[in-house]
Amino acid sequence: MTRSIFSPTFLLVLAIAASLLLSACSEGQSDGAGNKKGRPGGNRPATKPIPVEVLNPEIGLAASYYVTTATLTPSSDANINARTAGVVRQILHEEGDDVKAGDVLLLLEDDDQKLRLKQAQQNLASSEREFKRLSKMKSAGAVSPNEWETANNNFQTAKTEVELAELALSYTRVAAPFDGRVVWREIDLGAHVSNGDLLFRMMAIDPLLIRVHVPANRIGKVAKGQTVDLTVDSVPQALQAVVELVSPIVDPATGTVKVTLKLEKYPAGVRPGDFTEIRMVTDQREDAMLLPSVAIIEERGQHYLFVESDNKAQRKEIQVGYVIGDKTEVTAGISLSDRVVVKGQRNLKDGNQLKIIGSENSQQRLQQASQSLEKLDKQSGES
Repeated sequence: MTRSIFSPTFLLVLAIAASLLLSACSEGQSDGAGNKKGRPGGNRPATKPIPVEVLNPEIGLAASYYVTTATLTPSSDANINARTAGVVRQILHEEGDDVKAGDVLLLLEDDDQKLRLKQAQQNLASSEREFKRLSKMKSAGAVSPNEWETANNNFQTAKTEVELAELALSYTRVAAPFDGRVVWREIDLGAHVSNGDLLFRMMAIDPLLIRVHVPANRIGKVAKGQTVDLTVDSVPQALQAVVELVSPIVDPATGTVKVTLKLEKYPAGVRPGDFTEIRMVTDQREDAMLLPSVAIIEERGQHYLFVESDNKAQRKEIQVGYVIGDKTEVTAGISLSDRVVVKGQRNLKDGNQLKIIGSENSQQRLQQASQSLEKLDKQSGES
């Protein structure tokens, strides 16, 4: 009898292996739709909706700003110089003093000027008496016209000499030329000064001025009386100035227009020479359509966003205008009724299924948008 070379154990293992192989092949087959056969729930699960937050655009003010820095300057800045020679007798005001126009700042010795005035007054009295005497004689025909004319000239000359002496005496009293503040004292008590020597420097600080040179292509609608926001280094609070002057010409050397701002109300810590940042509105639109800037995506110079339509993402190309803080003006591409995706939009693709979150806030914004539309329609009807 011939003995088989395959043992019963080997045949059993071979049968089990064949069974497992057939089972694996059967599960690996797929139907015509591409789903594998034989596996419970073989169809691929649907993509989960992407959670996003949506908002409706709002109506608000959109503005274009020109931002620059400048220096605060006084409205008047003058050196006070001596107009006669003399010795400083008394100093009446110091640096930091606020004075009124006409207040005496300094006195020079005036003995010489007083004597000259007294001499001129005596000469005037003498010439006046002689003129009056000859005038009476002229009426009686007892004096020649030449003698009367000489007396008249002497009298007029004597009056002029008195006026000159009074003027010279007034120069010994150095007075403030305008309301302002003494910012510099150059001379000391007892010093001898000559005609033309610097005595004081004064500034008019109420108001302060800011001169800004705005590029001609950015001047926009800047006009006299416009309010301008200031941030001054020396004080924490924001200040406001008013446009005082707008130059009617463009500087051909710089291509700029000079704008003068007036700052009337400011804290005590603000001084001439302080640096300030200026934020000036050059254009504005009151009924602009605004969105949070994060909702807008820029790609290769183009702007787009996603809106929700039937719980799906819809990509829309838009045009943007001014940026105001954390909001951006949208000038074309969407309407106030669109529900714009403001959170979760970075990874969206056109047609993605969406799951809306924050619906309560979105509903409030939708109501606001509807009210804005009604307001615009009403204004359009009235016009």
